[in-house]
Amino acid sequence: MSDATTASGPPTITTQADGPFTVDGSVTVRSAMPVVSENGEPMTWKPGEADVVDSPALCRCGASANKPFCDGSHADADWDPADGFPIDSTTAERRKAITGPEVSEASLTVFDDPMLCMHAGFCGTAKSNVWEMMEQSDDAGVRATVMRMVEKCPSGRLVNQVDGEEIEPSLPVEIGVVPDGPLWVTGMVPITGASGDTLETRNRVTLCRCGASSLKPLCDGTHADIGFSTSDNT
Repeated sequence: MSDATTASGPPTITTQADGPFTVDGSVTVRSAMPVVSENGEPMTWKPGEADVVDSPALCRCGASANKPFCDGSHADADWDPADGFPIDSTTAERRKAITGPEVSEASLTVFDDPMLCMHAGFCGTAKSNVWEMMEQSDDAGVRATVMRMVEKCPSGRLVNQVDGEEIEPSLPVEIGVVPDGPLWVTGMVPITGASGDTLETRNRVTLCRCGASSLKPLCDGTHADIGFSTSDNT
């Protein structure tokens, strides 16, 4: 894939007060499709073909006919563009630590910041979930499974800490377009909210593009509740 990061650093994303997300610089944009089991359980991500786009404007009202790009529909759409996320708080202040039985090697703690959740579902299966599995994390196999599940969390709600050190997956600087879902921004891309304030820069961020999240500019999972569909475009 082409690398859109330049010597001056990664691109930046600005949330326009009454309009789209605008990107300053070139950025890799690709579809990001969840791969699910026969039971509908998300297991991993299937990346689509990548395009390097120069300074795109990305729809966040949900009404563009050219998603994920803006076509000006926000001017006539019925939506609230204002920020709803408490930009002045940090994940370190909000999150809770999930611990399991003590082990002599590769001790695992999972940090959980529910406010970041977009309900992607990688944290659970038909039989269990990360929170329940952590109670059996003294088993090396269970511990490894939990770590893989946490690494697939697109929003960064869940983060692994192994032997006291936080472990983030190595992710490229790019914008993933989740079908019928958010924009998945990876690689420590700086993001400014509609208020003009800068969000905490994180490795994994999901941005609302249905126009209905109560935690804009972040996704809160509302796209599923309103039946947001992008089947007619990206």
